[in-house]
Amino acid sequence: MSFATTDSSTAIPIQPWMLGPASDETLLARIAKGDLAAFQTFHDRYSARVATYARQLNRDRQLDDDILQEVFTSVWTRAASYNAARGDAAGWLYTLTRNKVIDLWRRGSKGGQAEEIDDRRLPAPREEDDLRLTLRQALAHVSPEQRQAIEMAYFDGLTYQEAAHELELPEGTLKSRIRLGLRAMRNVLTQGRRMAN
Repeated sequence: MSFATTDSSTAIPIQPWMLGPASDETLLARIAKGDLAAFQTFHDRYSARVATYARQLNRDRQLDDDILQEVFTSVWTRAASYNAARGDAAGWLYTLTRNKVIDLWRRGSKGGQAEEIDDRRLPAPREEDDLRLTLRQALAHVSPEQRQAIEMAYFDGLTYQEAAHELELPEGTLKSRIRLGLRAMRNVLTQGRRMAN
């Protein structure tokens, strides 16, 4: 336990409330080291927001508690994967939430087609609708393996190493799939631009 001293004879135990609110980045760094108090603070700060966001995405109300539990389990186990250079902690958390919703939908539809995400149910992005449509069209022209690699690396916020691990591929193979997929997307976008002119 740490102590703050006012003079040489008096020691006061430092309490969490004395330190002020920790930043999300600080909390995630502490969670990565197994700090349960930091996890509780982060959970308290975001659980209501994550639940609301999950409800916006989720078509099955019975899965809300499962999504919330899985998201915060991922926070506990993957806090070390958070990279502030790639975005703020809230964005990372919402990406985890979105991915868990998709995972649960896919698990729920085993044996059948996985449900597609309905973009109209997602919070409106700041990008223009035309750009989003164009990227979707370009992604539709790459192989499923390339599309999955691109989505994990660029949209799900995973590093190449994390995506390769999840796909059980060597990192070089993952990078090759991404490179070939991006090349195919560039060709589609270039052809579309030529046709528009």
